[in-house]
Formats: sequence, structure tokens, C-alpha cells
Amino acid sequence: MFKLITILFIQVLCGMEMDLFIPSFPELQNVFNLSPFMVQMTISINFTAFCICSLFAGALGDKYNRRTVLILGLCIFVLGSLLCVFTPNYFGLILGRALQGIGISAPAILSFPVLLENYAKEKQPGAMGLVNGVKTLAMAIAPVIGSFVNLYFSWRGNFSVLLGMGVLCLIASYFSVPSKAGNHDVSLSLNTYVPLLKSKKLLTFFAGISLLTGAYWLFTGMAPILYMQGMAVPLEQYGYYQGSLSLVFAIVCILSPQLYRLFGQKRCLYFGMIVCLISAIFLLGVSLLQIKHPMVITVILLFFSLGIVFPINILYPFSLEVLPHTKGRSAGLGQSILLSLTAFLIEMVAYFYHGEFMPIGLTMFVAIMLSIFLIHRIMQNKWLTL
Repeated sequence: MFKLITILFIQVLCGMEMDLFIPSFPELQNVFNLSPFMVQMTISINFTAFCICSLFAGALGDKYNRRTVLILGLCIFVLGSLLCVFTPNYFGLILGRALQGIGISAPAILSFPVLLENYAKEKQPGAMGLVNGVKTLAMAIAPVIGSFVNLYFSWRGNFSVLLGMGVLCLIASYFSVPSKAGNHDVSLSLNTYVPLLKSKKLLTFFAGISLLTGAYWLFTGMAPILYMQGMAVPLEQYGYYQGSLSLVFAIVCILSPQLYRLFGQKRCLYFGMIVCLISAIFLLGVSLLQIKHPMVITVILLFFSLGIVFPINILYPFSLEVLPHTKGRSAGLGQSILLSLTAFLIEMVAYFYHGEFMPIGLTMFVAIMLSIFLIHRIMQNKWLTL
């Protein structure tokens, strides 16, 4: 039980790492005189560092003791958080965010293999739902907390909260994460990922998951500027708009084990895909009609948040089983693909963004439709045993 709680704490930290300080974006722009592109770099540099180091974290976890690698990663995260709290300039903030991305990669990647090894295959989507639900519930609360922390303690206060959470996760991991001998034949060269990259089946799983998740994270990354600057939503209210999306996702995730038992995983998967398709159509309509109303956009994203629960939680455990004895590397590669895609989407949209929802909505529409197509191929090829 203590191990499960520790994994939950780690995933909560992973979820709050971005959402907690996003409400500080407008203040960061003013304090350091940043453009929207430059302030988005605080996310992109974190994603890029996370992306690159996820590959090494996965290989290190398969080769050596997962506990040691996980704890070392948390130590680096704490160091990066300290730099973010005390930095006097934008360069120090970017360096601190990079260290946070490097450090969080190991616990984020290796915690899922540690968790899933305790569950039978048919119960793994439910376990994923529980962890993702608690994680996303924290993400739902994070913007609200971040907004008020920013109001009373400035942007440094949000990074202080992340620092404290990192220290707590480090202590809990030291006492609860079990040691497990690795396979010393695993190479630390990137060539160890060649068999994974040659697997069409594995890449189809990861692309389907990443496009769907990346669409959601794209909106999350752009929402502060869109809502508070583009649509004049006050800082005090922004957290509720953003938090409501994560709250819906969290509630459905937590209820997903019961929903799987009542309706079956296959029906839940089809339901999620239909909801995502409808959401994509509405996003296209709002973009083309240039509707700029925070409530309208939020309602559509609430519907989308409900739909993505089932494809993500059902597909991910199957993706780690595609190639045997590669769980750490598969988890690392999957996160790397997700984060690199998300960073690219955010920076691309930030470059074309001029106060309108259109570039955000159109990009989300394309990503969702491509994901639905790939998930349909997975079902068509009978790569899922539901």
C-alpha cells in the first residue's frame, strides 16, 4: 500500500509540475519582459529535457536497479526546483526548468512499470485509471492553487511548492520503492531502441496515444495566454476554467474500473473515440467561426476531457507489452514521443498565435483525427484483446 501511495505522489508531482506554475505566465512575461514564445520556452525546454532523458531513464531502469535510478532523478529535480526558486534572471529559470525535466524523467517513466508489475493484465487499465485519476485530480486543483499562490507569493511561490513536493517524493521513494535487479546485457546506447523503433505495432500505439494526449496538453499549455490575455479572464477566475477540465478527466479516471466492469473495456474504448470525434468537429467549427468565448471553448474541452480517458488508459498498458522484457525502454520511448510531439505543437502554435483560438483549435482537430485513425487501425488489426 505504501508503494502505491508513493507512486501516486510521484505522478501527482509529474502532473502538477506544469499546471501549478502556468498561472504565473503573465507575471513572468512582465518581470522578465518576455514574448509569448519565450514564456512558452519554460514548458518546451522542460519537455525537451524530459523527452531526451526519458530514453536514457528507460534503458537505465532496465539495466540497473530501478530504485536507484528513480531516486537519483528526484535528486536532480529538487536541484532544478531550487534554481527556479532563487534564480535572478530568465536564463536561470530556463536552466532550472531543464533540470526539472531531466530529473522528473526517471520517476515518471519507471513508476508505471513498478506499479503495473503488481497487477494482472486485465486489471492494469483499472490501475492506470486510478493513478491517472489521482494525478489529474491534482492537475485540476493545481491551477487554482497556482493562481492564489501567485497572487500572494508571486511566481517564486509556485516553484517553492514544487520544491517541497519533490523533497516529499524523494523521502517516500527512499523508504518504499523496492529494489529490483536489472539486466546488465541491456545497452545504454541509443541503439538499444532500434528494435522498438522498427516495431510498426509499437509505434502505432504510441502515435495514437501521443496525438490524443498531445492535443489536450497543447490546449493546457496555451490556455493561460488565450484566456487571460486573449479573452480577458481574470487571474482569480482562470484556475477554475483550467481546473474544471482536469477535474472531469480525474473523476472519470477514478470511476473507470467500475465502468469497465459494467460495460466492458471495448465499449468504453468505442465510447471514448466517439466523444473525441464529436469534440474535434466542434473544435473545428469554433475555429472556423472564430468564436472567442471562454465558456463555449471550456464546454467543448470538458467533453473532450471525458472522451480521452478510455483510449489513453486502455491502450497504454497494452503498449508496454508489445515487445517482451522492454517495459522500461518502451515507457521511455513512449514518453519521449509524447513530449517531443507536445513541445513541437506548443511552439508551432505559439509562433502563429496572435490572440485568436483558431491556430489552437485547428491543430487540435488535426491531432485528434489522426489519433482516431490510428486507434481504428489498432482495432482493425486486432492488436487489442478486449
